[in-house]
Amino acid sequence: MTREEIENQIVLGKKNLKEELKSFFQEHSFRRIFLVAGSSFPKLPVGEELQELFSELGISFYHFSDFRPNPRLEEVEEGIKAFSAFHGDSILAVGGGSALDTAKCIKLFTGLSKEKSYLEQKFRENDIPLVVHPTTAGTGSESTPFAVIYQDGEKCSVEHESIYPKYRIEDARSLRSLPIYQKKATLLDALSHAMEAIWSKYSNEDSRAYGQKAISLILTNYKAYLSLENENDGEEQGKVFSAEGSSQPVLETIAEAANLAGKAIAVTKTTAGHALSYKLGSLYQLPHGLATAMVNRALYPFMCREKSRMIHPENLLFLAKCFLAETEEEGAKRYREILEDLEILPTLSVEEGDLENLVAAVNPERLSNHPIALREEDIRLLYKEILEGKLKNNSQKSKESL
Repeated sequence: MTREEIENQIVLGKKNLKEELKSFFQEHSFRRIFLVAGSSFPKLPVGEELQELFSELGISFYHFSDFRPNPRLEEVEEGIKAFSAFHGDSILAVGGGSALDTAKCIKLFTGLSKEKSYLEQKFRENDIPLVVHPTTAGTGSESTPFAVIYQDGEKCSVEHESIYPKYRIEDARSLRSLPIYQKKATLLDALSHAMEAIWSKYSNEDSRAYGQKAISLILTNYKAYLSLENENDGEEQGKVFSAEGSSQPVLETIAEAANLAGKAIAVTKTTAGHALSYKLGSLYQLPHGLATAMVNRALYPFMCREKSRMIHPENLLFLAKCFLAETEEEGAKRYREILEDLEILPTLSVEEGDLENLVAAVNPERLSNHPIALREEDIRLLYKEILEGKLKNNSQKSKESL
């Protein structure tokens, strides 16, 4: 997508969220909203306000929550049936990447033939309004034309410009109540997006500008963000938190960083950092953002060593300067230091055969955006470093990381 297309998104909540939403719903005459959100929706600050507005404006809504993290195609299919039975006039997604991706696919697949797999059909534009509100800071799904779902355990990438959300609700209050582990993992996803959009084969001035700003905001604010007390913990101790409190600017800045990183990959798509992470994440039950960080921890210095093979190697120096480093190698070192500082890298329980399974699972098509043409021996070398050569006969995959 182009920067012009990306910046056409209409953002709600920049001033008075509730009043802006009320005017928005009235202006568009929404009467039957199909809500895609997890079971915690009613407890979110924005959830409470939306339900009050629905009641005040006489809007009917159906809350669809029958999806899991890493949503399955069959869950999307159930969502399509529910949307059709409800006769919804719009879709509102509230949640992390799973909720937003599920909603995107419900919108995109509605109207397609039920006689064959939706994933095998040609996608087309439809006029179902899609409104999204991210409650985590990492996936960037609120500002990309992509969605990820799974079929028979395999990742399926869905892409169409019609699922780039036209409307986005901006409200960072929900970030406070995220568990610290989820804050770290989603933040790493945003950092991976920004990095990969800078070194991508299709990197351009816009993706680099988005990526640079995202990295700058993360580096400046991540420690303050992670040090904020979880709202639920505070409630147990009798503390009261306010949206206007001193922590709100930090939450808003981290949300902005994740959004900018999402815009960056809307320009370029992701690279090997993501392509090599999917099987790693499923094999060891790792959160997506953590899996991408573990890959990029090995990939970044590898690219520095192999920059003679790289398209636009000058992008590595640009990235290094984003990390406040003077050389490519220092940039990679700084990135690895951040990962160590986060204290999130797990010790994997690796079995014989895992390495070859990982290498065999890589889809070459997903490597097409990477600026170095990775050979099989490169991929094997990278996975060896990620696994650190630890071979242990243990069928339990990395419970320590969950």
